[in-house]
Amino acid sequence: MSIAFRRKRLLALVAACTLIACSAMYSAHGLGDRSHEHGHCDVCVHFSGSGGSSPHAVAISKPVLVVHVAPTRPEIILPTRSPLGNHLPRGPPLLT
Repeated sequence: MSIAFRRKRLLALVAACTLIACSAMYSAHGLGDRSHEHGHCDVCVHFSGSGGSSPHAVAISKPVLVVHVAPTRPEIILPTRSPLGNHLPRGPPLLT
């Protein structure tokens, strides 16, 4: 078993134990108090979803579908050679 796998397994175990402990605390924190239902404690607000971090952004409408087409050339230009030929120098210029 690799070390990374053991570390992930240990992290999953700690997360599961924390989730069980928080769920038990939330279900039992106002069990004996009748007036608790009318008040707003931090645990109730946080675990009910009205407290904590803000929700993720949601798209309100669908974006407009736009299609772009590349413009076509009016004609195809074929490469041609000069009728006089390729007159390139054969070497560097002479210093005289």
